[in-house]
Amino acid sequence: MTGSLVFITGGTGFIGSHVINATLRAGYRVLLSIRKPEQAQNVTRRYPEHASKIETVVISDMTKPESFKKVLSNVDFIFHLASPMPGTGTDVWTDYINPAVQTTEAILHAALEFPQIKKVVLDSSALALLPVDALFAKEVSAKGTVPLILPWVRIILDDFKLTIVLLDNTGEIIPVDLEAPFPEGLQGHGMKYAASKILAHQATRDFFKKNHPHYTLATFHPVFVLGESLIQESAEDIGGINAMFWQSLFSEKPIIAAGAWVHVRDVADAHVKALQAPIEPGTEFLLSGPPISWEDAVKFIRTKFPGLDCKLEPPFEGGWVVDVSTADRVLGLEWRSQETLIQDVISQQLAFQGRST
Repeated sequence: MTGSLVFITGGTGFIGSHVINATLRAGYRVLLSIRKPEQAQNVTRRYPEHASKIETVVISDMTKPESFKKVLSNVDFIFHLASPMPGTGTDVWTDYINPAVQTTEAILHAALEFPQIKKVVLDSSALALLPVDALFAKEVSAKGTVPLILPWVRIILDDFKLTIVLLDNTGEIIPVDLEAPFPEGLQGHGMKYAASKILAHQATRDFFKKNHPHYTLATFHPVFVLGESLIQESAEDIGGINAMFWQSLFSEKPIIAAGAWVHVRDVADAHVKALQAPIEPGTEFLLSGPPISWEDAVKFIRTKFPGLDCKLEPPFEGGWVVDVSTADRVLGLEWRSQETLIQDVISQQLAFQGRST
């Protein structure tokens, strides 16, 4: 339904900027929430061909339904991407849990009062379907298959390689112990972020069961999202998973697991597909591109970018196996290859450095 108005939160970030681009290119109009008035000019400058189809509204506090009610009167669809990011604070409640859960609940409740709203798509994470410390469960001591740590997540040990097999739409509840101490540094930030995703997703499920909204509610769970950035302005400005991937290339061992990468443009396309496809209310979608091992990724990198001096050396630990059958069946996505993803990330970083290979 082109020409319809899509309200988007979190559109100034890496994923959100691509979601806005895909939404505009599909013919929709965009109403974007921003936190500061000065962000408006940057947004319109980013999409010069579609500037007339973009409006911005300042919402400084998104934890209250009233903040959204004043802007939803003409909205047809909602994409909610805003979320606390790792490293934005140290307190698990103030900086992670409360903002993630309260903002999710606020926008879901606000949308109940506007019968013209047809669909609400929430962006969660594959981490919302895993134990809090899944990213750091790398210490293994045996060969074989480990008993299930959760009914829907299998951790398999084979030749000391750890593989996570991840499914969506299981309905299972993941326990989170917020009284347990979190590690310091990157690991602690990652675990706090994962906890916020788990609890925000559980709040979404609870809301859906209790309120039976008139609109179709869908949740996206992307894995590690990579690709060309629309918001990066310099080599030093690299951030998020792109930064972790880039740093991995110059380390002996990778920072992120293999088999769990998705192109940012595929995530953006999924949002547009969700507006057009018939979706069973409450459906969850894992988003992940075709699987690739770090061994194959390194071979491609060294062939395509011989001057990069990639330092990764096997053996590599196991990766993730992600079931995307729900997204394939309902959204009909055509996933970009992992080679395309790798090339887009590396080519952009080399361009920022003034290099071609």
